[in-house]
Amino acid sequence: MKLTVILSLAALGNHGTLYLSLFLPAPGLEYLYTVNITGGDAAIVGQGPRGFRIVVPILSGTFAGPKLKGKTPGTVLPIGGDWALIDANNINGTLVPDVRQTFKTDDGHYIQVFETGATQPDGSAWVRLTYETGSEKYYWMNSIIAIGILRLVGPSDLTIDTWQVSTQG
Repeated sequence: MKLTVILSLAALGNHGTLYLSLFLPAPGLEYLYTVNITGGDAAIVGQGPRGFRIVVPILSGTFAGPKLKGKTPGTVLPIGGDWALIDANNINGTLVPDVRQTFKTDDGHYIQVFETGATQPDGSAWVRLTYETGSEKYYWMNSIIAIGILRLVGPSDLTIDTWQVSTQG
């Protein structure tokens, strides 16, 4: 009954939307972790149909946060990388990171991390992150939405501060 009333009000247009916004708080952010990655030498793939491709392998890294952490060194395994793409139109030189990382937690569980996003005027990149794991302990990560700010700290080294989108506004 309550859902029917809310959906009916939503159909009223702006008035219904205003009514809905009273009941749906804006999402919040909960700090998840920071990862530091050491990258290898870039492989310049070059111009292709979708843009200019550069691939940077992940050599190692560490991560830590309140809900998960890794031992140092080697918590980011050397089996990932960034398949970055500079947009095909090269209008503003937007670089789109396309990162795959594999985390090994301090208690021996593996988490696959997928990231994509876009560079910002300040040189950082905002990324969307998704996760995949079979670990029962970290299975909750399979269904979260996370965002991160990626910053270069060297020619091929970077840091990503990551937050989970939460229901706490």
